[in-house]
Amino acid sequence: MNLPSNAELSLYRLTQEGTPPAPTLTVSSTTFRASIAAIVDFLIEQKIAATLWVKLPTTGRWLAEIERYSQQGQPEQIYLCTIGTIASQIPPVLSCAAEIVPLVLEASSQLKREYFLIVLSSQFCSSLLAQRQTAQGLAEGTSPQSSRLKIVYSFEPAAIVNVLAGIKQVLTVTDSTPESLLADTLISSALPTSIDSTLMTNLLLKQIQQSDATQFAKSEATIKSFTESLSFHHELLTNLTRELSLYLTNMKTALRLIDSTQNRREQRQRYLQLLQQQCDRQNSLLTGLLELEQFNQPIDDSESSLRLEDLIPGIVSIYQPIAEEKGIMLGYTVPADLPSVACPGNWLRQILRNLLSNSLKFTPANGRVYVQAALNNNVVELTVSDTGVGIDSNDIPKIFNSFYRGRNATSTETAGAGMGLTIVQQLLRRCHGSISVTSRLGRGSTFKVVLPVAA
Repeated sequence: MNLPSNAELSLYRLTQEGTPPAPTLTVSSTTFRASIAAIVDFLIEQKIAATLWVKLPTTGRWLAEIERYSQQGQPEQIYLCTIGTIASQIPPVLSCAAEIVPLVLEASSQLKREYFLIVLSSQFCSSLLAQRQTAQGLAEGTSPQSSRLKIVYSFEPAAIVNVLAGIKQVLTVTDSTPESLLADTLISSALPTSIDSTLMTNLLLKQIQQSDATQFAKSEATIKSFTESLSFHHELLTNLTRELSLYLTNMKTALRLIDSTQNRREQRQRYLQLLQQQCDRQNSLLTGLLELEQFNQPIDDSESSLRLEDLIPGIVSIYQPIAEEKGIMLGYTVPADLPSVACPGNWLRQILRNLLSNSLKFTPANGRVYVQAALNNNVVELTVSDTGVGIDSNDIPKIFNSFYRGRNATSTETAGAGMGLTIVQQLLRRCHGSISVTSRLGRGSTFKVVLPVAA
């Protein structure tokens, strides 16, 4: 079979050029990952010594299965393929293993969105190949999380040999490339000529077990999320009732006092200001409730992850005029090479807007508000720090409670509905992030947001 040029090479396409074409199936990334886990379970339990050829998203939960086989199985060799620079893509825990050989494949627009796990042994051989089904290309190292994949599963030696021939064509030869890979074929020992029915039965059982475990885990996660949502909404409704009752009581009191003929003009003006304050708080409360409503809105796949360098400059520029009006220096630092974070763009915008609004609100003239992002241990940390009035240590455990206002937030100028940080925390919980705060009275506060890398 004639192979296409390197720039056009698609391993998936190679499987479809035979007669007849290999059967395909469209699945989710979760199903694809469960299939990989089932193969690893099968190899470990059957004590099959095998050579693996692997290309997967270079994130922890995907490569964890390869690490598991490296530690618990009987690997002869594991060829871990990537497109690009090896050192920046292979996790240290894998690159340090003696039997794992990192290899670089030449860039191909098709190959960038393809993944594979090929097993070679004298007892058993298989090829599991997947191609992401989206119009946009997938950058190397990112996950096919939000898309469907077409997979081809084969146990035919001839089909596997053909796929390996395609891999050899795009293999970049370096000084560290093993000599065994310079031969005409990448297969160093004979493959089984027939399929062992017992082994296939065991593999099928593993596939079923993994599928069942995945569905059970998803059900548990759904129930937990639903329970937490009910608890939050119950607490929110209770606090909302109390808060509205307080606003109405204050407003009725102010109206009664204004109506009194015994009050001087200064007193009447103070009561009018109280009414204005309570109206502003109710307006903030309604705005907060509308923001909470987005929790229930469906998330577009294209918005499921975002690069901070594409978000932070625009948000900061929106608040720049407010900072200049108050005489506050507002700035940011965002490295250009940060990975995308697994948080919907509209949620992330709301999180940053609320944090910036808070910092500017409680920072006096000649102060400083700064936004910074960095990668730390496979998570992205986003910090918003200020030189404002700070938060009392007794208030810090309560500031994320709905409608709570700290002692430094009780003046007319800075009082709000007390929902901003609640919204931030709830949004972060839903994208598996977290938030913490450190503060000193009179010195300022730093809010640290931890966001998972898009996997």
